[in-house]
This record gives sequence, C-alpha cells and structure tokens, in this order.
Amino acid sequence: MVSAEGTSRLEFWQVYFLTTPHRWLTLILVVTDSDRRQGRNFLFLGLAVLAAIVVLGTYWWTDAFLCLAMLDYVWNSWHFASQHGGVLRIYSRKHGGGRPWLETICVRIFVTYVCLRLAGWTTGWAEAIPLMVVAIRWMDGLVLLLPMILLLTEMVSRQTGRGLAKTVYLVSVMSLYVSLLLSLRSGYHRLVITLTVASAAFHAIEYLAVVTYYAGRRREFGSRALFQMMAKRWLELLAIFVIGFGAFASYVDHFHLQIWLGLNFWAAFLHYAYDGLIWKLRQPVTANTLDVELPASSTGTREVS
Repeated sequence: MVSAEGTSRLEFWQVYFLTTPHRWLTLILVVTDSDRRQGRNFLFLGLAVLAAIVVLGTYWWTDAFLCLAMLDYVWNSWHFASQHGGVLRIYSRKHGGGRPWLETICVRIFVTYVCLRLAGWTTGWAEAIPLMVVAIRWMDGLVLLLPMILLLTEMVSRQTGRGLAKTVYLVSVMSLYVSLLLSLRSGYHRLVITLTVASAAFHAIEYLAVVTYYAGRRREFGSRALFQMMAKRWLELLAIFVIGFGAFASYVDHFHLQIWLGLNFWAAFLHYAYDGLIWKLRQPVTANTLDVELPASSTGTREVS
C-alpha cells in the first residue's frame, strides 16, 4: 500500500474519489433538501458568503493558503472526532441509549488528539524539543486510557443486551486510531501513512453511508424537495457524482491549482459548519428521518459528520 518513496498508492483514489466528493456532497444536500435547512436559508447563505470572504481575503492578504491549511487541519481533526462520536450515539440510541456524556467526550478527545499528534509528527516540530517529546509520550499514555475505558464500559454494557453493531463499530474506530497513535510513537513511517489514508477513507465512506441511509429514509419521510426526488435513484446518482466529480477534481487540480485549492477550502469550511447544523439528533425531524429514537428529555448536540 506504500511505495518506496513513502507515499500511499491509494492516496490518489482516497483524495479525489472519496474525500473531495464527500465534502462537496454536503453542499448539494443543503441546496436540494429543505428539511436539512429547516427554514434557515439566510443562515446557510450567510455562512457561504462568510467562508468565501475568509478564503479570498486570506489569499489576497498573504498570497497563499498556508493559514487556511492550518485552520482546515485543526477544524477537520475536530470534525473527524465529532462524526465518529455522532455515529456512535446513533448506534447507542438504536440499541439501548448508552452513556452519552462518556462516549461523546472520550471519542472526541481521543480522535482529535491523535489527529493533532499526527500533525506534530509530520512537521517534526515536537521532536525538535526534548522536553516536549517527554511530555507528548506521557500524554500518549494518558489518552490511550480513553479507548480502554470506552471498550471496558461497552463490554460491561453488552451483558445487558446492548446491540452488537455498536460494539463492532466502537472496536473498529478505536482500533484504527489506537494503531495510528502507536505507530506514531514507534516511528513506523509506512504504517503511519497507511493508517492515515485509512482513517480519511473511513471517515469519507462513513459519511457517504450516513447520507445514503438518510436518502433511503427520505424517499418516504419529510417534505417534498428536489432531494426527495434524487433519493429515489440515489445509488445511481451517487456513483455518477463520485466518479464524475473525482475525475473532474483530478483534472482541475493539475491545471488550475490555486483556484481549485481556494474552492476546496471554501467547500471544506462549509462542510464542517453545515454538518454541525444539519445532523443534530436532538431535532425530531432529523432523528425521525434517521430512524433514531429520541429520548423524552434530550439534551446536547451530536454532530454526525
């Protein structure tokens, strides 16, 4: 999976045919589905304008996208963690409720930490300070307790009849990020690259799966909208979009790099912001369409992606 030069052979397919399409898919969903906007058209439009101003203003001021790349990475790290935490909460509500606070906090802290730890390892800034290296290794040990707590708690809960699907999902996510963190600690370059690509692919495929499940439910539920018509032929449309947009992205990336970078930062920031608005499980419309049981006293917000 990793070439002699240290790059993943799957990176091309992951970037152009998974990561990029799944980000732009959020914009299509918001534009075509009034149920996801829920009458907040000016809010979504305002965020789109604001994101455009930030991207254009940064490039005009610095003649580069370095600052945006840093912001994108940090926000994306939190976004990864929020999505996994949100999907875990969906499984919990489908199979017995779970422990919302513990699951959400542990998943978000652990996944975000591993992603930021990866950035430190990639840039090499942490290894340049001996005291920082010691502190990070101590932090690694403490943070590794979080997945252990989650898995032990889940094993105990399984005795009360908790769903197997949630356990499999939790083990899958935690195994991926624990393996990545241990690889970072050990300095296994090729394994780090492989697991980094795997985590990005996992995130994108998971999001596409959630939207596909939503589309299947949307055929029969919710208000009439363009997306409801699209949902009737969703798999065909999704395949055409992923393949077509991936091919288009790979072409544009080679001939109009700066313009394409700016557009992708714009789409990425909207993807993060919009997903925090459209996938709130405490909202009855969202919960019902995803076939998730809403507790009588629902509190807090869960970002699915």
